Amino acid sequence: MIRIYTDKEASTVVEALDLGRVPLGETIKYTVFIKNTDTQWPVHNIKIENTNPELRFESPEMLEANEVKEVLVYWTPKLDSRTPLRTEFKFSGDVYIG
Repeated sequence: MIRIYTDKEASTVVEALDLGRVPLGETIKYTVFIKNTDTQWPVHNIKIENTNPELRFESPEMLEANEVKEVLVYWTPKLDSRTPLRTEFKFSGDVYIG
């Protein structure tokens, strides 16, 4: 129901997010877009499952049916990081029918 896109027009689905290179100790901000692909029901209480403390997300709490909104992703590599960032994250939410 929630898909991640690189653009506000929701034409390019994100399969993998390349965050490039970030100097240690600095924070880089990226913008992606999420869309509620359902054409009838809104999604409430949107949550992001993320196990990596180097990533922080700012996202809306609700998406109306077929709505697209901006999500900010902040990456702050730890000073002792020596490997590329490889992590998975997932958006979820609640749909109230009726």
